[in-house]
Amino acid sequence: MSRIQIDRLHKTFHRHVAVRDLDLTIENGELLVLLGPSGCGKTTTLNCIAGLETPTSGRVLFDDEDVTAASPHQRNIAMVFQSSLLYPHMTARQNIRTSLAKQKLDRAETDRRISEASSILGIEALLDKLPSQLSGGERQRVATAKAIVRQPTAFLLDEPLAALDAALRLTLRAELVNLQKRLGTTMIVVTHDQVEAMTMGDRIAVMNDGRLEQIGTPDEIYNRPATLFVAGFVGSPPMNLIEGEIVTQDGRTRFVSRDLTFEPKLAAGDAGPATLGIRPQHLHIHAEGRNGAVPVTVFAVEHLGRESVVILEDGGRNKLHALVEPGFAGRVGDRLHAAPDPTHCLLFDRAGSVLSHAAAE
Repeated sequence: MSRIQIDRLHKTFHRHVAVRDLDLTIENGELLVLLGPSGCGKTTTLNCIAGLETPTSGRVLFDDEDVTAASPHQRNIAMVFQSSLLYPHMTARQNIRTSLAKQKLDRAETDRRISEASSILGIEALLDKLPSQLSGGERQRVATAKAIVRQPTAFLLDEPLAALDAALRLTLRAELVNLQKRLGTTMIVVTHDQVEAMTMGDRIAVMNDGRLEQIGTPDEIYNRPATLFVAGFVGSPPMNLIEGEIVTQDGRTRFVSRDLTFEPKLAAGDAGPATLGIRPQHLHIHAEGRNGAVPVTVFAVEHLGRESVVILEDGGRNKLHALVEPGFAGRVGDRLHAAPDPTHCLLFDRAGSVLSHAAAE
């Protein structure tokens, strides 16, 4: 296992800044997910940790040892990519064996490691098959076995499930988490899929435009987003975001939008443009107008079995999402009212930072 530290990592490609002064620590035995949209810098960060890219400035440390100039082989890491990267003319067993070519192990130890890794991943029956004879999920298991046999200090996985269908992603997601916990090896997973990040990570590091927006447990990232970007990126359906303004009138502070007035708890002096955030499960639909409710029109209804997602359109043609019980009887075009639960509202200032104590009185 390794404790991995990233110290003020900065990486540019010509004039493009891919990673901006990133500070990050991955603890021994931790499964950390680097989450963010395409181009946010997460894969570049992983490649710098692996030694596949050289930082423009900053350091990478393994157990307090500076490995910034060390080769990937010297770092004793193992990588798994979106593509399984198997040699097509070799059997699964031969592909796994190639990972041990530079370790100068005797045949008995090599066979023992292959057998152990194959047993862990349940691929014993696949070892004498060629990649063309394997399914996508089976090829990814073989690729993971190639990483395991090296007994690395850290696993680095770059979008390992992205090329698989939904059912396989669900299965292998659980298998990877189970594997990491059994081996106790430090693991970093790169993904753009926020559901994947929420279900896999001990902690999630959310990146945007080369910067670290927030790091925390899945619960912290979902329930206490630090920035407007994190609030909008994490969650399915996404958080509802309503633009407005914080004003003070008659000694009372209010958030005011086109259709909504909301009285939050705010520190003295908070004022100006702001955004109200409310999760779909905290936006309640009513047939009649109520205090604090927004007039809306049903735009679409998505029935998911255990729940339904109602997509609503307010007077400003903003789309709002609400989670309701199955059996919702509303139809497209119905006029309703949507009321946010004031105890679960978040407010973000003009810079996109969350304002503290934003719950309503």
